[in-house]
Amino acid sequence: MARKNRKNGQDGNRVMVWGIALFGLAAVLAGVYLGLYNTCENIGRQISKLEAERAELRKRVVNEERNWAMARSIGNMERLMAAHGVAMSWPEEQNIIRLRAAEPDEPAQYAFQGGPSPRD
Repeated sequence: MARKNRKNGQDGNRVMVWGIALFGLAAVLAGVYLGLYNTCENIGRQISKLEAERAELRKRVVNEERNWAMARSIGNMERLMAAHGVAMSWPEEQNIIRLRAAEPDEPAQYAFQGGPSPRD
């Protein structure tokens, strides 16, 4: 009786090994894709939330700037002084000291530029 040729039966296992390897690679790639997708979705939600918060803060800043401008207006100051019984008048023109704005190309001048003084 002749022996079986064992080489002919090994071809089917090679296909199965490659199939399992490709399936594993596809599963890993799918996991990476889903992880990246989830991360991008979370970042997108955070961006939307922060943009809404920024818009709300911008509205609050504009509202407070308007309130401050109204509070420091001359008419409001005179009304508040009258309501609290404060007898005050505005200074005369010769008593007002006007400061000029520094030129933008002019460097800032400091009293002492040599650094900190040595300690004894």
